[in-house]
Amino acid sequence: MAFPFTNTTPEIQQQLSLDRLLEYIRKMVHPYSPYYRKQFGELGIDPASLKTYEDFRRIPITYKEDIVPIADQFALTPRMPGEPGKYDTEEIDPDHWASYAEYASKPGIRDVFFPRTEQQRMREAFLNEWLPVHFQMSGGSTGKSLMTAHTRRDVEVLFARAGAWWYAMRPDVDQTDKWLNLMPAAPHLGIYAGILIPLMNGQPNFNTFGGKVMPTERQIEIVAEDNFALMLTIPSYLTHWLRTAKRMIEEGRIAPITSFRIAYCVAEPITDAYKRVLHELFDSIGSKNVEILEGMGSTELRSAGFYECYEGSKLHFDPEYFFAEILDPETKEPVPWGQPGVFVWSHIDWRGTAILRYWTGDYVSGGMQWGTCPHCLLTIPRLITPIWRAAYDSTKFRGAQIEYIALQDCVRSVVGITSFQAHLRKEAEGDQTSRDILDVFIALAPGEDPEKLKSDVRAALKARLEITPDTVQIQPVEDIDARLFARKLKAEWVVDSRPRLA
Repeated sequence: MAFPFTNTTPEIQQQLSLDRLLEYIRKMVHPYSPYYRKQFGELGIDPASLKTYEDFRRIPITYKEDIVPIADQFALTPRMPGEPGKYDTEEIDPDHWASYAEYASKPGIRDVFFPRTEQQRMREAFLNEWLPVHFQMSGGSTGKSLMTAHTRRDVEVLFARAGAWWYAMRPDVDQTDKWLNLMPAAPHLGIYAGILIPLMNGQPNFNTFGGKVMPTERQIEIVAEDNFALMLTIPSYLTHWLRTAKRMIEEGRIAPITSFRIAYCVAEPITDAYKRVLHELFDSIGSKNVEILEGMGSTELRSAGFYECYEGSKLHFDPEYFFAEILDPETKEPVPWGQPGVFVWSHIDWRGTAILRYWTGDYVSGGMQWGTCPHCLLTIPRLITPIWRAAYDSTKFRGAQIEYIALQDCVRSVVGITSFQAHLRKEAEGDQTSRDILDVFIALAPGEDPEKLKSDVRAALKARLEITPDTVQIQPVEDIDARLFARKLKAEWVVDSRPRLA
C-alpha cells in the first residue's frame, strides 16, 4: 500500500509512520546495525516487544557525540551468506538474499566483455544495497564533524525520491527550469543535494561551489547571460550575492536578471524581516515576486531535507521515511503537537548510516503541526519556524536571556539598513565579571539619514529585547561583509567574544 498523503487523517498517518519505523527496527536495524544491536543487548530491549510509541521511547536518544567516534558502527552491515563479517551482525535474511535473483538474471554493464555467474551478479546486487559508496561530512558548526554513508540504493531510490517532493509540492516547478546552487564547497549535504537531486530527476543545474571557489562577480556574469529560475543558497551569502548583482547592474556591467522565481534558503534561521530584505534585493535586480522558501537539512538526516511548498507554508516533513518527535529541551519528554521543543527524528527504511532518535539540537519555535497544508493540500506534518540551535543560539546578556535570532531581527526590521553585525563583548576584555557591552555596526542604503537610523536601531532593540546598544557605528557595506564572512562559510550576524563561564 502506498503511503497516503491525501484522503487520510493525521492520526492514520502517524500510526503508519510508527508502524514502518518499528518494522524497520525489527527487520533491519536490530539485525544489521552494530551500534544498536549492542545497545539493545546491553539494555535488554527486545525489538519484537516494541509495539507502541511508549515502547519505542525505551530506546535512548542518540547524540552527535555518540556517532562521531564510531560512525561506521551506525551503518547497517549484514553479513553475506557464507562470508565472515567485521561486526557481530546477522547474515542477510534468506528471503532478502533470494530477492537478488531477479537482478542476477539480467546481465549488467559489467558483463559486456566478461560474463559473470549468477552468484557473482547476486553479490553485486547485495553490495548495491548495503555497501557504503558515498560519504558526506557535516560542517562542524558545533565543533565536531560527523560523517555519514550512503549506499547505491540510498542514492538511486531515496535521494532521487527527495527531489520528487519539489514536483509534488510545486506543480509549477517544471523539469526544464534551471537550478542555481550557491552552496559553498565542502563535502556536505548542501553541495551533494544540489548536484545529485536535479541530476537524478533530469533537471538542468549549475553549481558554483560558493564565492571562495568561483568569485561572486563571475557567478553573476554567468547567471545574467542565462535563464535560471530556481536557487539553493544560504541566505546570508544570498544577501551578499544580490547586493553585488545590484551594484553590477547599476554600473552597467550586466543586464537586469529577471528570471528567478523561487529561492530555497537553508542552513540559517530566516524570519519575516529577513525575507523582506531579500525580496527588496531580488526586486532591485529585476526578478519580481520571487518566493523565499525555507528549508532545512543536515548531513545526519541524509535526505535532501525538508522545504516549504509556498512561502510561509512552513517546513514539510516526510513521515514515510522519517519518524518525528518534538521533545522538551530539559526533560526530554514529548510535548503536544504545536508546542515548541527540540526536533528529534529517526530514519525509516534507509540503508547505510541508520540513526534512531537523533537529538538535532534544533529548537522549533512553533513546534510541529500535523494536518492538511492549505497550499499544496497534502496531509503532512509541518515544522513551524523559525528554528534555532537550542544550545548555541541564545545567551545571557546583562542578566536576561536573549535569542540571537531576535537580536538580528530587531536590526533587520529597521528600513534603510543594508547590512549589519552585532558584537557582544566585555567592558574589560577577558574579565567575566565586567559589564556586558553591545556594539552594532550598520551599513546604510544611499540617501538614508545616519542619525535617524542609529536612533531607530536603539529603539527597536529597546522595544523588543529591553536592551540598549552601547554603540551604533556606521561602516561601508564592504567592511561589514568582510567581517561577516571572516571566519566561517555562514555569515556571523552576531559575534559573542565574551569569555564563557566554566
